[in-house]
Amino acid sequence: MSLFNTDKDFNVISNMIPSGANIIDVGCGDGSLLDYLAKKKNINGRGLEIDQDKIRECLAKGIAVMQGDADIDLIDYPNKSFDYSILTYTLQATKKPKEVLEELVRISDKAIVSFPNFGYWKIRLNLLLNGTMPVSDDLSYSWYETPNLHFCTIFDFINLCEESNIKIEKKCNLKNHSIEKYTKKNWFDNFLLESGMFLISKK
Repeated sequence: MSLFNTDKDFNVISNMIPSGANIIDVGCGDGSLLDYLAKKKNINGRGLEIDQDKIRECLAKGIAVMQGDADIDLIDYPNKSFDYSILTYTLQATKKPKEVLEELVRISDKAIVSFPNFGYWKIRLNLLLNGTMPVSDDLSYSWYETPNLHFCTIFDFINLCEESNIKIEKKCNLKNHSIEKYTKKNWFDNFLLESGMFLISKK
């Protein structure tokens, strides 16, 4: 999605991952994040991607990648196959987000998940004033062509983690590049942040 910003997102993700970690990037796109982490943190990374064109771009970068669908193929990985799994701006486009989250924390010790926050104040204001789903630089699809299937807020994500016995360890504020220990729901996060990014693990 266009909401993904390599400068801020890549740096924040890098700051949560130790050097030399074993990582899978689910929905890795063209492999840019894995390439960045390999250069900066010397990680051992591989990608899972459904798009053939993007897979070819990964291979051109020397990124190990498998063709696969997050909704159905994560089940093939054994428990704790990786130190970290990463899912950036893909959760809302999956058919079964609950099952995908549960698989991420099963196949890895920790998972980093980011998604657009549909509780963001500009989205709320657009719905209030115009009565239509927003189209902007950040959310560039019209409602009838969007790949997003599940429109969730930060509160929705937190509730889902609680229901799924998933621990939220850290939360990230991508506006100021901060990473904080997660303690409880914060109304300001749900209202003011364009996207959510969390470090999670299985309880």
